[in-house]
Amino acid sequence: MTIENRKGLINYIYAGGTQFSGQIEAILKAAKKDTRGIDITKTMPSDTIWHDMAKRLDTSLQSFIDIQHIEGYDAADDYSEEGLVKILAQHPEAMVGTIVMEGEQIMHLTRYTELLNFFNVDSAGLEKTMHTKPPTTKRKTENESFI
Repeated sequence: MTIENRKGLINYIYAGGTQFSGQIEAILKAAKKDTRGIDITKTMPSDTIWHDMAKRLDTSLQSFIDIQHIEGYDAADDYSEEGLVKILAQHPEAMVGTIVMEGEQIMHLTRYTELLNFFNVDSAGLEKTMHTKPPTTKRKTENESFI
């Protein structure tokens, strides 16, 4: 499996069947964006893809997994990155949030409102004017995050 990494295509990796993944999918469908979803309960990305995403996010794979809810595993244990990929492969339902990518931008979302960053939503820089002037509705800022 490969993940096409280009501007304009939003890739998202999630564990299907959760309320959170349903919210993310609904928002993406409503936004009518070019998207590609990878449900890890059906198709598991390769170890290399997991390691690459963790590296790009500057985090451990442990931040993607809710180990405390997996029977037989202890969240206090120190698991290797390889071990964490195996745990995720055996228990995809334990994935926390959704990983969303577009071009070079990548985020590990744990709140669905964080998805607004991929839609260039921007309220900063809008100028309030008197009723005699038309409102400014074009982006007035560059590379600033909504959230």
